[in-house]
Amino acid sequence: DDDALMAEVLAIFRNQGEQWQKLLDPEVTTPDWLVAAHTIKGSSVSIGAWELAQICGAAENAAQTRMLSRDEKYIYREEIMQAFDQALQEVAKIEHQLAIKSLKS
Repeated sequence: DDDALMAEVLAIFRNQGEQWQKLLDPEVTTPDWLVAAHTIKGSSVSIGAWELAQICGAAENAAQTRMLSRDEKYIYREEIMQAFDQALQEVAKIEHQLAIKSLKS
């Protein structure tokens, strides 16, 4: 059922935050950091978290054009995690709506 699939995808997204924060550690090499930003962007697009995807895209583009400094990676990580927190608020609302819908059926 579509709602069950959506709930599963949202739960996976919600549970990725801690791992993403580790992958975006400013000490990580720029190529690995770029892969992390790209991965988060893809996951964000899959659930419609457009602001998060946009920030990750900007970070990914910057990392493709030059070796990012530790400070640049730190700033991008903070922006990404802030947008992730906002996306989580939306995920929680959707999960709540799905739970109510399943109780009604």
